[in-house]
Amino acid sequence: MPSVVQGTPSHIVLFWFGDDWGVFGRTYEQIALTLSRQEPVKRVLVVLPSSKGESLGNSRLKVSDKLEVMRLYWRPQTSGTFRIRSLGSMLKLQLERLRLGQFLKQNGFTRRNTLLWLFPAHPIVDELVAQVPAARRIVQIVDDFTLVDKNDWYYPFAVDQYPRLGSFADLIVVTSRANQDKFSPQAPCIRIDQAVDSSFLAASTDFRMPGDRPVLGYVGTFWDRTDVELLRKLASERPGYRLLLVGPELNRRLSDSGLLDFDNVEWKGSVPNALVPAELRTMNLCLIPHLDTPFSRSMSPLKLFQYIAAGKPVVSTAVEGLELASDFVRVAADPDRFVAAIDEELASDSPEKFRARVAFAAAQTWESRVERILAALPAQP
Repeated sequence: MPSVVQGTPSHIVLFWFGDDWGVFGRTYEQIALTLSRQEPVKRVLVVLPSSKGESLGNSRLKVSDKLEVMRLYWRPQTSGTFRIRSLGSMLKLQLERLRLGQFLKQNGFTRRNTLLWLFPAHPIVDELVAQVPAARRIVQIVDDFTLVDKNDWYYPFAVDQYPRLGSFADLIVVTSRANQDKFSPQAPCIRIDQAVDSSFLAASTDFRMPGDRPVLGYVGTFWDRTDVELLRKLASERPGYRLLLVGPELNRRLSDSGLLDFDNVEWKGSVPNALVPAELRTMNLCLIPHLDTPFSRSMSPLKLFQYIAAGKPVVSTAVEGLELASDFVRVAADPDRFVAAIDEELASDSPEKFRARVAFAAAQTWESRVERILAALPAQP
């Protein structure tokens, strides 16, 4: 049974800025599942922004007796990229507010027992701060969206909300040093590492030495942070290695790169999170080919702990978020060293290294991360 932090709230409302429950196994999903297993917790409500016009009335997903997911209808009231709210959407928004208020009241969410856990940036953050009766509020930053392309739809909301977080957050949670430096002046701030779900932990029989054609794998979204040119170099200079890519792309990051033209490259696209462990088992070594940019320095790669849990050697570019697992990651400072490090890690892998990786990952639980966060939450006055 997970350990219990004194003062753990009994009711939790958690908001994530994207509509992807059950798809990628993201941080918010793992935290929600972990909270729902805590003994004092009676209800966890996950609120997501509707992506297809769903509303609270027709989008309820009951995950367990304690955990429920709902999609909240929303429309931003801005001109330019977004259309101005119509009278119909305004009425629907008002109805959503009433439904949310009724649900919270009927299910025992009160100002004395409720924790509001927010992942900005999104207009719904301000709506929930105004409407949810919360004793305390946690704001968690996974990436700094003020550092993305200004045409990205998250950008204006991040620019607006980030400077105001201290006005409503009792605790700010970050996963990188850059974000800790940026947000700690506003409110109490704690930095935590990512963790891994136990479903990713390899069995002792999963180890295998690379064959004549080793499989190198990458799992994640292909977008501005991904060094596609580095992957092209790898595919070109090591035709005897198979490069297996798993994950969606944004802005045609892969499709227009020429990487997929190589015979030794396979792209599987988006794979449900529940199937990712099986994909990892087919790989001999895993990659973190991220560009070193201000945006990537604001991130902490969740895939790192998944790779290690699968028992795989990991080769990464020099990016943020690797410190805790530094004994299990080979960091390469330039493209030539990146390719050479892959050769060396494949040649030196062993059952002993495999077992050490899995044992390390087994201790990186979401329960321990949530416990640290709740313990850092300032006591109620």
